[in-house]
Amino acid sequence: MRKYLPVIITLIFFFGACQSEKENNVTPEVGTPPSLQKEASTQNTIQLSEKEVAELHIETQKVESVVSNFKIIAPGMVEPHPEYSSIISAPIDGRVANILAFEGDFVRKGQVILQMESLTYGTLVADYVQAKSEEKYQESRLDRMQKLVEKNINSASDLEKARADYQRSVAGVNAAYSKLKAIGVANNDIEKMQPGQKITPLLNIYTPLSGRIDQRKVEKGEAVNAYEMLERIINPNQVMVRAYLSPEDGQFLKKGDKATIMRRDNENTQITGKITSINPGLDEANRSIVANIPLNVKGNWPFPGSSARVEIETNTPAPVIMVPMTAVTYDGEQPVVFVKLSDNQYEKRVLQISELKENYAVVQEGLLSGESVAVTQIFTLKALSRYEKFAE
Repeated sequence: MRKYLPVIITLIFFFGACQSEKENNVTPEVGTPPSLQKEASTQNTIQLSEKEVAELHIETQKVESVVSNFKIIAPGMVEPHPEYSSIISAPIDGRVANILAFEGDFVRKGQVILQMESLTYGTLVADYVQAKSEEKYQESRLDRMQKLVEKNINSASDLEKARADYQRSVAGVNAAYSKLKAIGVANNDIEKMQPGQKITPLLNIYTPLSGRIDQRKVEKGEAVNAYEMLERIINPNQVMVRAYLSPEDGQFLKKGDKATIMRRDNENTQITGKITSINPGLDEANRSIVANIPLNVKGNWPFPGSSARVEIETNTPAPVIMVPMTAVTYDGEQPVVFVKLSDNQYEKRVLQISELKENYAVVQEGLLSGESVAVTQIFTLKALSRYEKFAE
C-alpha cells in the first residue's frame, strides 16, 4: 500500500488540475437530481482491502455526548481588593494642617493619618458646644420647675413648657451631633467637646482599615475642597485578579469555577482561587468578559499592578459531543472526520464545529453519540478518499 502512495498523490494533483480546467469551461449545475443523491453520498465512503487494514493499523476513538471538563487560558491583571482598599477624601473644604503618615507606611484601622483646619468645622463644633450648653441649662430648669410644681408654687402648664423647651434643646444637640458625624468626626473627639473647655478645631482624618498608604495626593498646608482625594490605603495581603476572556470562552464560565493564577515569568509560582463573580458586559477597554478572583497574597505575590496567567477549570453547561483534534482535518475550509462504519470501511463526514477547546473540538452537527472516528492515518484516509473520488 505504501509504495503506491506517491502514485496516488500524483494522480490527485493531475486530476485536480483537470478538474479545475473543466470547472472553468462548464456551466455550474443548479442542483443534484434526487436520483443521484444516494450515489453522491457513497463517494464519501472509503473501502479498504484486508491488506490495507493490516498495514495501516488505524486507531479509532468513540465519541459520547457528555458534560465535558476543559481549561481556559486567559490573561489577568492584579488589582487591590475592593473590600480591602479605601480612598481617603476630604470631608469638607479646608487646609491640610498635619500629615501623620506617608506612602509605604503601614497604618491600623482607626489611626489618625491627617489633620485639617476648617472654618466650616470650627462652626460645627461651636454649634454643638452651644447646643450642649442649652441642653444642660434646660435640663436644670426642668428639674427646678418639677420641684416648684410639687410645692404648688408653679402651675402644671409651666412644667409642660419647661419640658418642651428641654426636648427642643435635646433635638438641637442631636442635630449638631449628626452634622459632626456626617463629616466623619469620631465619637471620642465629639465627647471632648464640652462647654467651658478649650477646643482645638483640628479635624482628625482616620483610616477605615488596616493597610499601607499607596498614594498621597496632598502636601502639608495645601488647601483642599470637599470630597477631594487625599490618600489611598490598600491591604497588600488581599488582592483581586481580573481575568479577561473572549465572549466565546466567557459563556462557559460559572461562579465557583477553580482558577490557577501563575506568574508570567515563572509558571511554577501558582496560587489557586475561585471565581466569585462574572461581569457579563464586555469591558470597554479590551472587549472582554471579566471574571473576578479574590486571592490571599503568598510570598509577596501577586501584588497590585502585576500581570498574571490565569488557567480556569470549567465544563460545558449541557452535554456536548467533543472530538479530538487528532481526528479532524480540513477539506478546503470544511472540517471533516472519518467515521468508522466497519473494520474496512470509513465515511468522510463534514462537521460543524462551534468551539475549539485545547485538544478537542465541540461538534455542533455532523456526529452522533456512540460513533467512532479515526485518530491515526488521517492524511492517508484523506488521500484515499480523493483517489476513489477521481477514480469514479
